[in-house]
Amino acid sequence: MTQLDRDQIFLLYALTESARALKTFDEARELAATREQRAPGVEVRENQSIFDSIRMALQFSANVSKVFWPSDSSPARERGRRLRQLTGIADNHALKSRALRNHVEHMDERLDNWTANSPRPFLAIEQALYADMQSLPNVQEIIDSTVVVYMEADNSVHLFGERFLLADLRTNVLDVQNRISTGLTQSFQNPLNRSGLSSV
Repeated sequence: MTQLDRDQIFLLYALTESARALKTFDEARELAATREQRAPGVEVRENQSIFDSIRMALQFSANVSKVFWPSDSSPARERGRRLRQLTGIADNHALKSRALRNHVEHMDERLDNWTANSPRPFLAIEQALYADMQSLPNVQEIIDSTVVVYMEADNSVHLFGERFLLADLRTNVLDVQNRISTGLTQSFQNPLNRSGLSSV
């Protein structure tokens, strides 16, 4: 059985999660482009499946982020610092941001704030707005009365008034994935260089 040090195991985990994130980001885009003609003038489009893929992409992205930027109160901070150093990932890399991740992981708390003035305008929990719907006169009203809105036109998600570009997040995950691959390759080629990086 192969023996790997802790750093290599963490990097392999992050590499796997980044691949899963990229795959599910792409699946969300493909699902948003899906059109099925059920009858003349009757077109069916995806909705829930888009959000299923987005949620998975965000979860996988968060898992990668946590490897390199653990909680500030966590004793694993040294591990994150060491792995960033090993891979050349900047301390302030964009994937460090927890804004979108926190919205998803603390949805109940965000809903507390969103529903504080109750009753309030409400349309849906999740709604996809397709590119050909951008010209609707009530687009902003739909966004304001929906918890999570996916905008096909710019591949963005709106949560509680904040807009996040999924293409940017995908780019950040891809950049980290490439750096992980390089770091792993170097760690396998230079095992002696890792002797001081495996103590935590």
